[in-house]
Amino acid sequence: MKTDINSKFLSIYLPLALFILSFVWKFAYINQRDLCLDEPFTVFNAQKSIGEILRIPAEGEPNPPLFMILLHFWIKLFGVSTLSVRFLPLLFNSITILFLYYTGKRFFGLWTGIIGSGLFVLSGYHFFHGLEARTYALLSLTTASSLYFFFQFVQNSRSSRAITGLVVSNIIMVYSHYFGWFVVLSQIIASFVYIRSLKMFFRLMIPPLATLAGFLPMIPLVIRQFGISSKGTWLDPPGPHEFTDQLYHFLNHREVYRVLIYILAAGFLFSLFMLFRKKKKKPDPGILVLLLWWIVPYTIMFYVSSRIPVFNSRYVLFNTIGLFLTIGAFTDYLYQGNRYLKPLAALILLSFMFIHLKILPVNFGHREWKNSVEFVKKHENESSIIILFPKWSDYMFSYHYDRKIFEDHSNFNEMLAKKRIFSVWGIQHVRSIMAANPGKRIIYLQDGEANPGENVFGLLDSVYQQTESQLYPEMLNIRVYEPRPKTDLP
Repeated sequence: MKTDINSKFLSIYLPLALFILSFVWKFAYINQRDLCLDEPFTVFNAQKSIGEILRIPAEGEPNPPLFMILLHFWIKLFGVSTLSVRFLPLLFNSITILFLYYTGKRFFGLWTGIIGSGLFVLSGYHFFHGLEARTYALLSLTTASSLYFFFQFVQNSRSSRAITGLVVSNIIMVYSHYFGWFVVLSQIIASFVYIRSLKMFFRLMIPPLATLAGFLPMIPLVIRQFGISSKGTWLDPPGPHEFTDQLYHFLNHREVYRVLIYILAAGFLFSLFMLFRKKKKKPDPGILVLLLWWIVPYTIMFYVSSRIPVFNSRYVLFNTIGLFLTIGAFTDYLYQGNRYLKPLAALILLSFMFIHLKILPVNFGHREWKNSVEFVKKHENESSIIILFPKWSDYMFSYHYDRKIFEDHSNFNEMLAKKRIFSVWGIQHVRSIMAANPGKRIIYLQDGEANPGENVFGLLDSVYQQTESQLYPEMLNIRVYEPRPKTDLP
């Protein structure tokens, strides 16, 4: 009876508790950040028809359309409030914990599942992206589910449930983000760990080939996007130390990384001692699969970034799925043979993760759009115009300025113009707006720093008299200008 209770606790109640803990904890912060950066763009386009959403990748959007499609139906039911649009990625984020736990527990050991899922729950990056209305939580979920069903498949390649789960996970993954193909590549490489015959090789190649078949409609767009990205991206090439620096960030802090090294080193010494006493089992080849699942994409993305920069925290985030389980599996294996050392190692590692967890820090993806919009509203009047720079800041501004404008995607630009709100590409565009609106008060909002050749502030200062200004964190800079009498445009 006691064994049954323990089994039920470890199989049902513990993972359910992890799910609830993470969900409730993160839900408490769901409205803490203003909807900003790429979120309004995603939400705005998700309001469009399915046909329009499917055409977006062909019009220059660098991501596949699946998350927008899912969000489209979600919005139909629950609207575009910040709570609503972030609830869906939070749900994906929380389900990921279950896949991490069950992958570790079923295929490696209980402490692999606890450490892997625990690191995920306490990850600052996953706390942030689990509350972001973007595709990254879905990409992490499908990476985790793909790994789970891959292990099921290699254990029983005739299981229809395993192959269906793996193929469906893969297809959802690559339709969530093109970088999901790195996981499929890792899957192909990892398959060679288990191949013992030509027949087995062909069976293990079925899932990636089925994934490719399901992705055929998107291949022309991928080739097109690769051609665009090869000419440069918005990122800079990573520095030589960024390979390890990003790992520190995955673990919340450099100190956690050091603690991990100490734990693994001590475990290695303990493992040698147990091996000497002939009480050590051979390592599970699945540990190599876990290692390949993250080290292959992570390394490729790092070195490719010298030519096509893609090594960014959100882009490489999916690699933490394999990384966290690798850490759990190594710890589980190295401390094999002692019932106390595994929980002690887990407690130390997870405690340091918790100590160094920064929940939604203001220096990471933070924009005070609500306060900015309130400042603008405070200073606008019937004779004022509002100029926004850069052009794509209109989605963020309108979301917080007037939700009716944001939701009217078919007449969006006309509605902005009616409210005398102009989003601009650069300084020449500003000049044309100034010329068309002489004698108007100008409220200028700039999100971020402009290029040296786009010094809009300098232009406005030379023509108008600045009366008010406000600077918010991460460069939301707002200034109010009144016309000077008898001043010509430069």
